[in-house]
Amino acid sequence: MRGTTVVFDGDLYNGLEIAQQLSINPQPTATLIALAYERWGVDVVHRLRGLYALVLHDTGRQTTLGVRDPLGAFPLFYAEANGSVLLSASIDALRNEPGVSRAFNRAALADHLSHRWPDQQETFFESIRRVPPGYMLTATPSSTRVARYWDPVPLDRPIEWLPDEEVQPRFDAAFEKAVCRTLDAGPTGIFLSGGLDSISVAAMATDGARRTNRPSPLALSLGFSGDVGEEKEQKGVAAKLGLQQEFVDFYDAAPAHGLLAAALECTVQQPSPLLNTWMPAYSSLARRGVVRGVRAILSGAGGDEWLSASPFIGADMLRSGNAVGLARLIGAWRRSYNLTLGYSAQILLWSFGARPLASAAMNAIAPGAWRVSRVNRGIAGTRPWVAGDAALRRELDERVAQYLPNPNPPGGFYLHDVRASLEHPLTVLELEEIFEHGRRLDVRFLHPYWDADVVDTMYRTRPLHLFTGGRAKSVVRRTMANRFPGLGLEHQKKRSGTGFYARVLDREIPALWARHRAIPALKDLGIVDGTKAIAMADRSVESKTGTGLVSIWDLMNLDVWVQAHH
Repeated sequence: MRGTTVVFDGDLYNGLEIAQQLSINPQPTATLIALAYERWGVDVVHRLRGLYALVLHDTGRQTTLGVRDPLGAFPLFYAEANGSVLLSASIDALRNEPGVSRAFNRAALADHLSHRWPDQQETFFESIRRVPPGYMLTATPSSTRVARYWDPVPLDRPIEWLPDEEVQPRFDAAFEKAVCRTLDAGPTGIFLSGGLDSISVAAMATDGARRTNRPSPLALSLGFSGDVGEEKEQKGVAAKLGLQQEFVDFYDAAPAHGLLAAALECTVQQPSPLLNTWMPAYSSLARRGVVRGVRAILSGAGGDEWLSASPFIGADMLRSGNAVGLARLIGAWRRSYNLTLGYSAQILLWSFGARPLASAAMNAIAPGAWRVSRVNRGIAGTRPWVAGDAALRRELDERVAQYLPNPNPPGGFYLHDVRASLEHPLTVLELEEIFEHGRRLDVRFLHPYWDADVVDTMYRTRPLHLFTGGRAKSVVRRTMANRFPGLGLEHQKKRSGTGFYARVLDREIPALWARHRAIPALKDLGIVDGTKAIAMADRSVESKTGTGLVSIWDLMNLDVWVQAHH
């Protein structure tokens, strides 16, 4: 197209609409985007709807664009080598290109051990950077810059809240469209837990499949014991919807040699250290679906981020003196989560209420001194056994200061925190891990709640409206409770798997640590002080300290990953 080259991977939802706007017949996606670019220029990126990674090169303008879809379903990375900008959906592919350094990003690896991920664009390799979700890279002979092109609620203007009466119909329409789009990927499965998020996806997907004469989704469910078990809800929903179901006990799905040992085997295949230690069990479940012809597996991921209000609304309510709203929120919080009234009040009034307001006040009174105090506390958060190399330790200290968050964010604390669901590097890493997981299993993982239209609607929903009826997730709770009577969804509380995971660590870590105790790669790179790290781990194994066992897993996981990618 007159010097325009387009490489596109993924799904473009509105290709027919764009063709109509251009007054042309339907075209292959890459050709269509090239024609649209010639008509609209860079503004074409604002017209695309879908899940994709896009690279466009304009020879005439000597400009290359790299675009990642708004929520980041497809990864996109770049590196500069030999005077060129290289782009790929694969970190491994970039590492194998001539001129691209294979050196590790030691600071990122060390911060990972302290559970800090300050820079959304960095990867665990020095020379490879990330185009984040909703961002576009623009490369010319003189510069390379990465900037956000999609923003549901820009910080430079007041949020335009939806009228309460418009929220439900807007959400229902956006959610239905988001779910039905996924059905085009082929026969579907659904990771069906007993929570409202996956139940709502399953119900909408089943309705959409039957309305369009497609096969109903296959329900894929893991059974957990104890306080996180949801077998009643999982089987009840599948039966009510008339779905075939693969229900597998967690210990039957998890490999016989142990969940964590299998997770270490998974981490060697990942472009970043494994985050989801449940992956071996869910891989087993996904393979059962693939054997039965499933090509795409849906999930309720994103529901927790977009259907509930951030607790930082407590700070904004305290600041505005909204005592009535805050009291309502505390009660709703207690009814929605397994928390006492006192702890709910502590979270909303102090942890996410008065405390951030106090920090903002201190910053206003003595900004210099308060910044020093905050930096020092951040530095103290670095694990004492991290960064055996003095130069690396200094770099970590500098990163704390460089990425210190604004103590008085524009737009308020609530908006700042919900934006973290878009901006936080950990969110991006999780999406990339899921993508890679699906690529290796030859199945697509799709998440209707991570849809741009759904997110746009939920961003502009007033926080208290998300608790209509006195419980969280009100936009789906009432509908699902009516759809599945007898399952108790109208008063269901969020279940946490923390206790179950703690039992897994307690049972499997000692033997696994005995086999991986040397952590040679981390010591050789100076990422840990070997003597201190091993001593900490040995003490934690002996005392079975919860946080210590988590740190041991982090050490082993990272060391095995580094060895595999050296």
